[in-house]
Parts: sequence; C-alpha cells; structure tokens
Amino acid sequence: MYRAIFTIMAFLTACGTIQAAPIEHWFEKANQYYTQQEYDSASFYYDKIIESGINNSAVFYNMGNACFRLKKNGLARLYYEKAAKLSPADPDIISNIKFINANIADRVPEPEKGFFASILWYLHMLLPLRTQLWIFLIALVSIAILIAASLFSRGNGRLWFIYLTCLIGLTTCFLGLSIGFKIYDSEKVDYAIVLSESVDAKNEPEGNKVLFTAHEGTKFRVRKTVEGWSLVSLPNGYSGWVKTGALGNI
Repeated sequence: MYRAIFTIMAFLTACGTIQAAPIEHWFEKANQYYTQQEYDSASFYYDKIIESGINNSAVFYNMGNACFRLKKNGLARLYYEKAAKLSPADPDIISNIKFINANIADRVPEPEKGFFASILWYLHMLLPLRTQLWIFLIALVSIAILIAASLFSRGNGRLWFIYLTCLIGLTTCFLGLSIGFKIYDSEKVDYAIVLSESVDAKNEPEGNKVLFTAHEGTKFRVRKTVEGWSLVSLPNGYSGWVKTGALGNI
C-alpha cells in the first residue's frame, strides 16, 4: 500500500517554491500509476523524486513497494532500508524488511539478543536521531533547573528534587549513549544490499578463492572499498571481497 504524504505546503517548505510543483506532480503521478498497478511507471516517478534530492521515508517506502511488485527484491529491500534509516520505528517498514529478508535465498540470522538487551535495543530504535537530540537538550535543561531548585529547598522538597535529578540523569545517560551510537553508525558504518542475482565473495580483490556466495537482497556491512571492490561482512562474521557494482549503498 502506497503512502500519500506530501501536501502543497510540505513541498513548499522542503523543496522551495520553484521545485515544489514538479515534485508534487511526480508524486501524484507515481501514486496514480501505483493504484493502476503500472509499477514500472510508478517507480520511474518515485525515482525522479529521489534523484531530485528528496530524502523522505514514505517516498523510499513507496519506491520499495513498487520494486517489490516488479519482483526486484534487491531494490525493494534497499529502499525499505533507506526508509528505515529515516523512520527506524515505523512498523510497516520493519514488517516489509522482515518479509523480504524471509524470502531471499540467504537468510542469515542476526545475533540473538537477551531480554534486557532486546528492551534496550527497542528503546534505542524507538525514536529518530533528531527527536532524541531535542529530548536530550530538554533533559539537560531540566536537570539544570532541578539542581538549582534543590539548592534553594529544604527537607523533603530537596530530596524530591535530588531524586528527580538522578532519575532524569540516568535517562539522559542512556539517551546520550543511544545518540552517540546512532551518530557513529550513520557517519562511520556503511551498509549495502546485493542488487545482482548473486555475487561471489573472494579472499581478496580479483582473488581466485570464493569464500561464499550471496544472493539478491542480502544485506552487508561494508568495511572498506578499494578500486571497484568492497570488503563486506555478514552478521554471522563471514567476510570477503565483492564487486562494488553489484551493491546498492543504503
């Protein structure tokens, strides 16, 4: 199911007055073609929006849906993953990624998390980075106010202010770690999706030894790229060199 997300005002704000009209027109055309089950044409117009520089989770999500209907599982997962990067807690996006992952040739399981670790991971992924930064700033201001209030209070009032300061402080520490991890992950860690039917991971660039074969839709972590070759790894620890042209960067 596609998502109709843009209004005229949203386009004017995000794209500027000059660019808003054509992008809005492209989005309307893409949605129209999608409802008519003309998925090639729909993906063409979604792609025009993306190429114009718009980074929006709903556009990526719609593009992923169109690619999936065209049986292009690699591209579908690529755009779902791009959408998830912007809206990590969106249930529809998460559900579609899981569905794609369950129907590709290489179902590499993620490392299992314990109960406590699963809760922390859920809280970490619950909010996008921008929202977390605003909450972090508000929390710091709140802590400063509470500390100031405790200095001018006596008895039980001071104890309550100290208690609230500690509680918000612990939450802020967790939030700060989550923010730091997300910034590191977005700036220092690259991921890619296999777009070709299959790709051989070799022991070195132009190497003769095939370590493993991955198929369309498989997600890699990209360690480094050298002259058309990328050193990639899977969640199970397997790694090797693959041709960069076979991958789509998230």
